[in-house]
Order: sequence, then C-alpha cells, then structure tokens
Amino acid sequence: MTPKQRDKLRAALETLRAQALAEGPNKIEPNRKHAATVGVEDEDEQALNEMLQTLASERNKAKADQLARIDRALVRLDRAPDEFGFCEECEEEIAAKRLALMPYATLCAECQALRDPRRGGTRKSLTDYK
Repeated sequence: MTPKQRDKLRAALETLRAQALAEGPNKIEPNRKHAATVGVEDEDEQALNEMLQTLASERNKAKADQLARIDRALVRLDRAPDEFGFCEECEEEIAAKRLALMPYATLCAECQALRDPRRGGTRKSLTDYK
C-alpha cells in the first residue's frame, strides 16, 4: 500500500469518526413520563417503549463498537503503517474495495467469513424438523 493510499484511508477513517460522533447516542426514553406516576396507564405503550429502548441501546452499542474499530485502525496507521491493510489472520493484503467500504477492517473477506457464524446453516430444508 502506498503512502497516498494510506492517507486516503486515514481521511476516510477520520470522516467516519466525525460522523459517528456528530450523530451522538440514540435517545432512550423512560417508560414513565412523569416521576409522580406509579405503574403504567397502557400496557401496549409500555411494551412499545421497552422495544424502542432495546433498539436504541443496541444501536448505541453498535456505534460504540464501530468507533472503537475506527480508533484502533487510526492507532494502527500511526504505529505500524506498513502493516495496515493486511489481514490479521492470514497476513494477506485486504482487498482495496473492502478497505474502501470498511477502512477499519482487520480481516480479509475469506477470514471474516470463516469467523462469522453461518446463517441458516443448521437446516437443509423447511421440512428438516423430522
């Protein structure tokens, strides 16, 4: 990877980081609207609020994880620029298209596929319950 390519990736990482920080965390609304009230007036509303709280919490966790990956990539670019863009598992170069989409990627597509769980890999067909 050339220094020019690394500079381009650094700029992309810094842009992604700035965007994530500018968005801020997702707001988690409390179940009770007023501190003086006890219980809930509407059980359906409570269920909806709990679902929205869970979604906001999961989005905040995902954003924090992405920010941590971006920060690790920026540190890696500073400390070992010649090693940036190489897979941490097989030590092969990560494809340029993958780095363009995810400049914080640490694994090549093949190693990432081996690490990720397979979706729907346990059933062979819809009638595989017998």
